[in-house]
Amino acid sequence: MADPMDALKGILGDGAEDKIKNAVNMLSSGSDSSEEDSMEYLSQIKDIADKMASSNSDPRTNLLLSLKPYMRARRQNSIDNAVRFLNFAKIARLFKL
Repeated sequence: MADPMDALKGILGDGAEDKIKNAVNMLSSGSDSSEEDSMEYLSQIKDIADKMASSNSDPRTNLLLSLKPYMRARRQNSIDNAVRFLNFAKIARLFKL
């Protein structure tokens, strides 16, 4: 099983570490929140990343990834984008948006 942070980095794509740091900075500087609030936000992000890493049984994603080696490079990029979109949908369900 993949590390939850690696899974989150894969979902966020290029510059994932910077995006995570910016999100944490925005959360901590948005109001008069203390370090305890920041730790609570980080804990919630970690819980979501854990759920993302543990639920790798999406049949749509599995189908796309199994077809990927047989596709041209352009289509492989499209498959990567589709898998990333499915992962974002998963995140939205976890946030109950």
